[in-house]
Amino acid sequence: MCRQCNKRHNILLHIDRQNQPINDKASVNNDPADARGRSTAEVNTYFSFKGKSRNKILLATAIVEVQNKSVQYIPCRAMLDSASQSHYITERCVLRLRLSRTQTYASIQGVSSFNTQTYHSVEFHLRSRHTDWHTTLNCAILSHITGTTPSNKLDISTLKIPHDIKLADELFDQTGSIDLLIGVDLIYDMLRSGRRTRPSNYPVLQETVLGWTLSGRTPAITTQHDAQHKFLLREDNSLEHILNRPREVESVETCAMRTEQHDCKQHVITHTTQQDDGGSVVRLPTEMVPKQLGSSRLSSERRRQAIERRMEQELKDQYHYLMRESKGLDNRAPVNSQEVTNHATLYQLSSLQGNNFQDNIRITMESNK
Repeated sequence: MCRQCNKRHNILLHIDRQNQPINDKASVNNDPADARGRSTAEVNTYFSFKGKSRNKILLATAIVEVQNKSVQYIPCRAMLDSASQSHYITERCVLRLRLSRTQTYASIQGVSSFNTQTYHSVEFHLRSRHTDWHTTLNCAILSHITGTTPSNKLDISTLKIPHDIKLADELFDQTGSIDLLIGVDLIYDMLRSGRRTRPSNYPVLQETVLGWTLSGRTPAITTQHDAQHKFLLREDNSLEHILNRPREVESVETCAMRTEQHDCKQHVITHTTQQDDGGSVVRLPTEMVPKQLGSSRLSSERRRQAIERRMEQELKDQYHYLMRESKGLDNRAPVNSQEVTNHATLYQLSSLQGNNFQDNIRITMESNK
């Protein structure tokens, strides 16, 4: 018992409300004791800050024309990567162009020693849209090369791109997928002398045989999605709350049973019987609409007679003995022929469970439905 407030806690845990400092960003609330005399101490803190503008890195892309199986040139979006030792193409682009594959195994090692395997490659003709440059490219096939590039739509109002140049990718600011990746083997042969730069954080314009490409840092832009962030931090540091946490049981939501599960449960409860030896017997469920099964008695009898004709005499005798013994166990009973008119008929198959007739005989119940 506390000697200061006469509540159920040690005096060392007493919080003096008069001497507690006041913070403009944190409010401390001491709730009155509940019905059991428990006291709590809660700290509610509200934070709000504005998102920081970020620079986006623009990768060089170009629209190239690739020859398909029908000797037609289809525009594809390519990424120029001077850090790649090989050329790559996506599985989706190969299917679109209907290119013939060659079985070629290669192991690709990327950042942080991440390994990827490729098992096929394709060879195709590639040409530029703006010049007479063309070449034959051999690319390894990958399911994906990279994500959408750029990741978000860019604001190009401040870039001031000259109007007297032909861009290699007119939609460089729009998010889109990459079909090809051209590696360092061709990139430096594709470069031309033209180059335009601007001070501060602006991308570089580089002239290539595919057109002018843009790559590098873009001006810092704050989007509407990351303009401001707010969250509320609530901390309950009462001793009783901390000690009761290990004993708390998480609530588990109960899922409602489906109709099939409910019917299955009711069938087990209704048709389960206890035997004298302690075992339980559950009757097999039957089709609710037996008329859908049709009549199969005639076909079942014909198949049974065909099987019996193929039996050897000794196996046939043992089979008949087993049927008579099974009938004496009262686990089957004859039925009237009129009762099975609209029901499926089961027939039995007998086979040896071993290499000779002294071994066990296995009886299989099957249906022709």
